[in-house]
Amino acid sequence: MKSDLTKILGKHRIIAALCRESDLDDLCLSNVKIAFVLCGDFQSLPDIVSRIKKANIITFVHIDFIDGLSAKEAAVDFVKYYTCADGIVTTKSNQVKRAHALDLLAVQRYFVFDTIAMYNIKKQMTLSTADAIEILPGVIPQVNNYLSSEGKEPLIVGGFINAQEDIENCFKSGALSITTSVPNLWYL
Repeated sequence: MKSDLTKILGKHRIIAALCRESDLDDLCLSNVKIAFVLCGDFQSLPDIVSRIKKANIITFVHIDFIDGLSAKEAAVDFVKYYTCADGIVTTKSNQVKRAHALDLLAVQRYFVFDTIAMYNIKKQMTLSTADAIEILPGVIPQVNNYLSSEGKEPLIVGGFINAQEDIENCFKSGALSITTSVPNLWYL
């Protein structure tokens, strides 16, 4: 499953980060083939995911951002049994493990806020069982280079990617794919 995701990320390098339900129509009409859902609640999420899947887009639910879901493993169960999502995005290792137990893909998200965090993330990446790693913010070339070197998981970067130039710089600095919440970049 992980190797399939790496191939998909290598082919479809721009990932839509759906932060507002009002951008759902744009997402479904765009060129992206992968989307991270960062909005909604436990009532609206099944419909949001269903609409995205009908547009033939691989869909991940970012559990940390869905109102009504928690850091508990039951949140992963909800995504599995009440949506048609392909996987989850989370900052929690226990949710990555639960996703795999339920045959869902899992992207583990990390935040880099200083050099110590960057070094700690590199260590954590060696222990991660996630199918891919997402780093935020993604516009720091030195961080992307450092974390992409010798990484066993594909590196996705996001945060502050607001222009085509930002995307190109992320790819040059070691990212396999990027996430962006800017709808006009979903059409590239």
